[in-house]
Amino acid sequence: MRSLALIIVAAMTLSTSALAQGNVTDAARKRYDQSNKSANIQNLARSMGSEDPMERLDGIRSLTSLEDDHAIDLLLQALGDGDMRVRAKAIDACADLRASAATQVLVQQLFMADTEAPVKRRILAALGKIGDAGAAKPIMELLDQGLDKRTRGTAIFALGDLGAPDSLALLDELTTAGEDATLHRIARQAASKVRYAQTLRASEANQPLNTFLRPQQP
Repeated sequence: MRSLALIIVAAMTLSTSALAQGNVTDAARKRYDQSNKSANIQNLARSMGSEDPMERLDGIRSLTSLEDDHAIDLLLQALGDGDMRVRAKAIDACADLRASAATQVLVQQLFMADTEAPVKRRILAALGKIGDAGAAKPIMELLDQGLDKRTRGTAIFALGDLGAPDSLALLDELTTAGEDATLHRIARQAASKVRYAQTLRASEANQPLNTFLRPQQP
């Protein structure tokens, strides 16, 4: 019996030691990963500050693979890059990362006098993909301006992606406004997407909370 007890104690000791060793290893791995990520951010920050636009473009491509607030900060800076290729790539990267932090900057650029129509369309598509409903009101205001057909269609499409309930009245109005059948169709599709999003949210709100409580046994 004594031998059995000694064996059990020894096994428990080894198990505790292995667990502690595992915790140390995990902590070391996390420190290494964090240090490696910080080094990558620093290298990319240098790339983004390069005078060579191709190097800045490569930096943006690398930034999209990092889930880090500092990476988003660098992308926000790139939105004001003097090279249109870099700026366009930064807009797309913010969309791919669903970077809601970029919403305000992108909205501001929508209303800048020197923002050309193709860039506006790129920004509108990015805002729709990011999905920040706060962009809906500025986009509705933009629709009051004299936009070309393609930009107007992109703005309407973006409202559908955002799914903001406040945009529904305008979208319904746009389904018959004017004589352009294509814009009517885009508005109908956008309105349907907003209604679907509303239905989905209402359904999720009505679902019972999933608790881990078991029903009392009789």
